[in-house]
Amino acid sequence: MNALPALLLLFAVALLAGCQSGGAGGLMISLPGPAGQALRAAAGVAPAVPGAFSDIDEPEEIELGRAVSANLGSRYPLLRDRALTRYVTLVGNVVAAESERPDVRYRFAVLDTPEVNAFAAPGGFIFVTRGALAAMRDEATLAGVLAHEVAHVALRHGIDDVKAAKRKHLAVVAVQQGLAQTRVRAFSNLIASAADVVADQVVLKGFSRADESAADRAGIAYAGRVGYDPAGLRDFLRTLGGRSAQDASMTRFFATHPPTGDRLSEVTPLVQAQAGGVRNPERFAAALRGGGQRPAR
Repeated sequence: MNALPALLLLFAVALLAGCQSGGAGGLMISLPGPAGQALRAAAGVAPAVPGAFSDIDEPEEIELGRAVSANLGSRYPLLRDRALTRYVTLVGNVVAAESERPDVRYRFAVLDTPEVNAFAAPGGFIFVTRGALAAMRDEATLAGVLAHEVAHVALRHGIDDVKAAKRKHLAVVAVQQGLAQTRVRAFSNLIASAADVVADQVVLKGFSRADESAADRAGIAYAGRVGYDPAGLRDFLRTLGGRSAQDASMTRFFATHPPTGDRLSEVTPLVQAQAGGVRNPERFAAALRGGGQRPAR
């Protein structure tokens, strides 16, 4: 590998730190020869990128969510059941209206797999598996699970990782573009590579324990505020807690979530503190049979 590009990439993180705090500027300027010239040029153009080191805005989040959804679609087939998908969407949007981000356009889909799981991608893309639906007994349970996933989006879980990736990407691009004396390109160049990373986090690694706890608390609150029995999520966790760790349909869920017993101990007092609400077992059963009806608030 040519020594100059290698050196420049080595100092990309230093460039980022300099753009944010000014602390690395002296280091870059003091580098001799072509390396110092290129880094000084890169440092000059990096701040000119609109929003280069700012937060991830909503259009960027939605674009990333679309890419992550496409990645998930390559791993799991979508269930081609319009009536059931519409029903899940209606229930999901009812609870999403009570979230911290009600203006996001939430999109819901069912994945055609016996695995028991649900996923949330940035920008409001929510997925629940056929296996998870089979483990539910009523609409309140579905509302609780979807509300938990909505909470991951509403509370912007995982966005900090995307922001860090964005900053690193733009720092490297600034160096590369500095070599050519051209302007730095916008965030869109990051989407393809970031989508794979985020999809791996959503499917293979899961969110942090703190994020899962926050989503449990928020999801219970969303469901309760629209009139569902907030015990739905608790009951779902109880059902899963009774499954064997050797159950192939549960392997990924257990690997990407905190221990179910710990979650139950945290959510049970929250459920007990709220009044009961509707369960709608008949409507849920009808939806699974293909006769979904519109949920009523």
